Amino acid sequence: MHIIIGGCGRLGAEIAEQLSSDSETDVVVIDVNPLSFDQLGAGFNGEALPGDCTDRDVLEQAGIQRADGLIAVTRSDNANLMTVEIATHLYDVPRTIARLLNPEREVVYRKLGVRYVSSTNTIAKLFLNEFRQESYPLHVEFVDSDVAMVDLEVDTGGHGTTVEEFEQDGLLRVAAVRRGARVFIPDRTDRLERDDVVTAAMKPTAHRRLAPLVREPFDRDRAREA
Repeated sequence: MHIIIGGCGRLGAEIAEQLSSDSETDVVVIDVNPLSFDQLGAGFNGEALPGDCTDRDVLEQAGIQRADGLIAVTRSDNANLMTVEIATHLYDVPRTIARLLNPEREVVYRKLGVRYVSSTNTIAKLFLNEFRQESYPLHVEFVDSDVAMVDLEVDTGGHGTTVEEFEQDGLLRVAAVRRGARVFIPDRTDRLERDDVVTAAMKPTAHRRLAPLVREPFDRDRAREA
């Protein structure tokens, strides 16, 4: 897996170190200030690239053409948004997420369909969850609990499944379904459709049973076919 991180402040450095600890993950972190790379600890096992993460030449040098994901965590909302838009629309990077510093811009991020994490004390954990292959996109993770609110994208195997069947005998509970531009709270007898995005409270033990019904994170080929 090849991940690009735009911004090497304290947050970017923490994410870069943890992601690069996985031997199967290649990490390139970009920052305009070469001195920022001093924040990377001895455990960082990736590449540090000086440059502007909104610059296409820099992104291509970082390997964006083969990237599985991009994380934009600079101190500028404009730069984060632009970086994600470039990665998504010009290079078809399948998984992108941006840091959001100014909550007043949340509406803009939502309208553009940009996945984002607001600046909170759990921000590093939320970003890391987005880019672990065994994890689904996370909304909320409850302290001292194994329950999390996640997004699940219905695949062919889940098409036609009722909400009651999808809920896996109590291992998860469906809160909402996004179908195209429409978001609704379903009845238990409603049937799900391929490409629906289900927001649900889920226990980790549901992961294996869900596998035939939903798209696994980082499944590049199926994501592009959708």
